[in-house]
Amino acid sequence: MKASTAVISATIYLLVYMILFSTGLSISILSYLFLTSPLVLIWMVFTILKDDTSLYPELEAEEEWGYKDKKRGDLGMF
Repeated sequence: MKASTAVISATIYLLVYMILFSTGLSISILSYLFLTSPLVLIWMVFTILKDDTSLYPELEAEEEWGYKDKKRGDLGMF
């Protein structure tokens, strides 16, 4: 599953919770959504961390993590 799908699903979950909370419809549904929200958050985090749809270039020998679009001398602070 793509990371964007997980983020959109978790956002919709949060919006449904907030709408139900502001309307005050059903306390039992609100309680269920509140108690299961950590599971939704954990699922979203693991999905984002395990997402491998974007391929990043491998670092070459003697190369540290950094910006691939910058030359070695252009990364100075000043």
